[in-house]
Amino acid sequence: MSDLEADSKFLKKSVIINVIGTILKVCGPLLTILLARIFGAADFGVFVSTQTLLLTISRSSTLGLDKGLYWYLPQNRLNGRPAYEGVMESFWVSALVALICTLVIFAGSFTPLISKELPWYAFSLVFYAVSYVLSNTSEGNRKPQNAVFINSFFVAVLSPLSSIVMHFLGIPHALPLGLLIGQICGFLLHFILVQKQFPEMPLIPVKKISKALLVYSLPLGFNEFVSSFLIRSSLWMVMLFLGPEKAGAYGIMVTISNALQTIRVGFTPILTPVVAGMDKDRLHTDLKPVYSYCVSMVTYIQLLIGFFIILFPNEILNIAGKDFIVQPETLGILLLVHLLAGFWGMAIVIMNGLGKSLYTLKMNIFSLGIALGSGYFLVPAYGLVGAALSMLCYNVVAMIWNNVYLAKMGLWPYSSKLINRFVWICVLIACYVVLNVGNFELSLWQKAVAYLVALAALGLQWLYDKKAAKPIPSTNR
Repeated sequence: MSDLEADSKFLKKSVIINVIGTILKVCGPLLTILLARIFGAADFGVFVSTQTLLLTISRSSTLGLDKGLYWYLPQNRLNGRPAYEGVMESFWVSALVALICTLVIFAGSFTPLISKELPWYAFSLVFYAVSYVLSNTSEGNRKPQNAVFINSFFVAVLSPLSSIVMHFLGIPHALPLGLLIGQICGFLLHFILVQKQFPEMPLIPVKKISKALLVYSLPLGFNEFVSSFLIRSSLWMVMLFLGPEKAGAYGIMVTISNALQTIRVGFTPILTPVVAGMDKDRLHTDLKPVYSYCVSMVTYIQLLIGFFIILFPNEILNIAGKDFIVQPETLGILLLVHLLAGFWGMAIVIMNGLGKSLYTLKMNIFSLGIALGSGYFLVPAYGLVGAALSMLCYNVVAMIWNNVYLAKMGLWPYSSKLINRFVWICVLIACYVVLNVGNFELSLWQKAVAYLVALAALGLQWLYDKKAAKPIPSTNR
């Protein structure tokens, strides 16, 4: 079996896992929306903002070592190192840094600088950080199903469900304690599965972190800190300029639109190890079919979900309650952002697979500047729509930047077969405009019929693409 055949087999298997994961991922957001209805817009707005801050701190606590394992574990095989090298070294460093951050938050809670509620969330920091390392270990070792099941379903369901149960039992601090329960259980599952993958791996590593892993990971760590602020900057600016109730409404729309983002993000641990395992010759011959296949599948799955969201936006938002139906056109802009990022934005994955972690850091710092600058003017002027437009601005800049850089390297990874996928994106956006700008209303049964027609058309497109696809060359290297 050639390298391209092996990669293709892995990608096809991973797509099936991602599809299953996409179905399972529906449960988490639905329960999160239910949280909003139970706890109210103001409390939910504080919860969403605090949780995103927690995610930012915990991601930064790994110093990029979790993402570094995507690249380093495939390199172990190429360089004759033990298959598990780098895993426990990254685990203990991340745990130590997260523990220090937790102690700082607890110390700060005795001052007016930090909210008294934040320490309850901080209990989860260590478990978040080490779970990132273990989850990415499985993904870097080409076992994405572990992370899909635990992160996308088990923890995503257990955390909000625990909060809801504790709320009705009258237990205080139900929201942060629900997060803690989910993260502890998720960590235990990840630890067991990683131990099964590397039974010979010692709990206490005999060597320090290698210089190669550290040099590659540190820019990713800074980049994770920057990109975390970048991703959540619009929500925090809504919280700052418009208050917690508007932040809660915006948080619900972000949660819904993130159904598309998670599809793209789900392919990062699949594509990164594949690119990291390519030599220079394969980059020029095998990158395009591999990358185009991933983009094609990401866009296809996003379209299936996207058509449902644009046809039933009010029905989805009504799950949270009428208080959350604020500037619903915001949702359309967020969908556009994720659709474009699913098509053009995955170029950043190639950069990380090529080991260009410093480049991605510089690019994200520049994008953060655009996000903060545009948000400062757009959020106060246009509210939630302004926040979504700010997200659109920096994403478009990043997509153009990354793809121009790839073209200069002589690596244009887009096949002409992707043109039909881009046309479908335009069709979805056109449908959204007609339904929301043209005052064109459909009854519930008409929406259902329209969605079935869209599904049938996409299904025919998939069958046509599958029939027209050429077999993968079987030449061995």
